[in-house]
Amino acid sequence: MSRPARTVAPEMTLGDLLRLFSSNDFDAYPVVRGETLVGIVSRADSIKPFVTKAVSRALEADAIMGTTVEQIMSSQIATVELDATLGQAIDAMSVHDFESFPVVDRENRVKGIIARDDVVRALARCTWRTSLPLDLRPAGYAIA
Repeated sequence: MSRPARTVAPEMTLGDLLRLFSSNDFDAYPVVRGETLVGIVSRADSIKPFVTKAVSRALEADAIMGTTVEQIMSSQIATVELDATLGQAIDAMSVHDFESFPVVDRENRVKGIIARDDVVRALARCTWRTSLPLDLRPAGYAIA
């Protein structure tokens, strides 16, 4: 899990959110009001306002950029509990096919993010400890 989680506020504008997405490789941000998780907003969510409206003039694009995160976020959120096992995180990722999940405590406060990269690193550590040594004897010679 990555801590602390980078979160956004529901009042953030779409313009600010797009700048945030353009500066990193995150696929989604938990949306929090105070300390409580209220939604999640993804890169795909950030593009939808431009698809649903014909943006033909700069004035329309400026108006869309003023859209708030709360207007485009998903309030149906799949989360992982703070005490979840690696197996439970893997199951959640396979069921929902999301790249990452907010990790929350019992009061629905975001404590971190678990992403596929975190799962891969954890699995690699487990595999490294239990793997047999590689037999790296030369298999033959190549003539070029």
